[in-house]
Amino acid sequence: MSSTSDDRRVQRTKRMLRSALAQLIEEKHGIDNVTVAELTERADLNRGTFYAHYSDKNDLLHSCEGEFLAQVEQLQQSIQTVTFDDAFEAVMEDKPLAFAVSLYDFLRENGDFIKALLGPYGDAGFQVRLRDTVSRYLVQSVLTEAYRTEMNTLTEYYIAYFASAHLGVIQHWLERGMQESSEQMARMVLSIMFMRLGDKISLSEQHPEPDAPARPADASQAASASHPTASTTVR
Repeated sequence: MSSTSDDRRVQRTKRMLRSALAQLIEEKHGIDNVTVAELTERADLNRGTFYAHYSDKNDLLHSCEGEFLAQVEQLQQSIQTVTFDDAFEAVMEDKPLAFAVSLYDFLRENGDFIKALLGPYGDAGFQVRLRDTVSRYLVQSVLTEAYRTEMNTLTEYYIAYFASAHLGVIQHWLERGMQESSEQMARMVLSIMFMRLGDKISLSEQHPEPDAPARPADASQAASASHPTASTTVR
């Protein structure tokens, strides 16, 4: 029982310090301007408690980032089971993919921390790691098997393009105060990924997402319309 209580106390301490860190990064315009004294005062903890867990403020930052990304990686297990056909069927039926809803639920729970680190005074290195662990996997999950096994230069740039774009969507959602629900965000992101230039974009009160494109004859034609072909080679 004592061990359980200690674990809960440690987790509570870490949550308080992470919250204080997120607030002060935005208020002080970057971690370089934040002191351990300010962190402990904001978290209502003493310095001894801080140093019992972290060596300095950067250790706190990197530890928080690592714990967050480790949790994100756990969500990736469900992403790996999603196929292109699953994604295309979801966008045609205007329904969100379950893993995408879970992802946005998780981002909402950690909204203040993510917003601070993705903001103008955040950690650029964290932004790259988040893109690779969230957005990149999301994009790759809807590529057909041929694209995943026959990668070429154009496909690599295609993935990088959509990965960065999805990170931008997350940042915009956070900046707007996470007004849209996780289900709405999951539907919108999927619709955007299948949208072609020139497609009509409309938002309704019940379903605030772009209209789904007209369904091609089969999934392979959808891939041709929405993705670079596996045989394309950039020299």
